[in-house]
Amino acid sequence: MRHTITRTIIGIIWLAAAVVSIFSANYLMAVAGSVAGLVYLGSAYSMRKKEKGNK
Repeated sequence: MRHTITRTIIGIIWLAAAVVSIFSANYLMAVAGSVAGLVYLGSAYSMRKKEKGNK
């Protein structure tokens, strides 16, 4: 459960950094941050789904 929460928080932080990068017109970092955030959130979602399946 800890890893799921940690990955969710890290994913949200990456997406927030991507939004800030868009406002500062750093589009390459915005794309990289969006991809990283979505990967972390996707990983957290799959871990949560797997945990519910085991119970």
